Amino acid sequence: MMTRWTGAALAAALSLATVPALAQVTPDNFVGGKTSDLAALCAAGPSDPNVVSAVNFCHGYLLAVGQFHGELTRRGSRVGPFFCLPDPRPTVASITAAFVTWAGANPQFAGTPAVEGVVRFATAAYPCPPRPPRRAS
Repeated sequence: MMTRWTGAALAAALSLATVPALAQVTPDNFVGGKTSDLAALCAAGPSDPNVVSAVNFCHGYLLAVGQFHGELTRRGSRVGPFFCLPDPRPTVASITAAFVTWAGANPQFAGTPAVEGVVRFATAAYPCPPRPPRRAS
């Protein structure tokens, strides 16, 4: 029996079928930790035997980076946000597709840690509005 989460992940993977895969998913992609590894997992197509695991891993990773960023930069923090998601929030599937596209267009970051690649992508895709200048006291 397919769980609702697995069904949603499979539906998201199928929606990415139009996004060209950067590489066939391999077991090394799950432990490689590079931006190219994450992009390969996120780009897994419906014919890939690892599509459900790959897309679940991808979505979990993207969401975890987003949640960590939110905690790191929450109101009152000394750290300002690196990126600002619009309202309404984009879907996980649309963020995934945009990340795969960004990774393909930015091969110079393929060997960077996946977390760095995700933050670079999100910073480019979802820039924050300029902060108002601080008033002198």
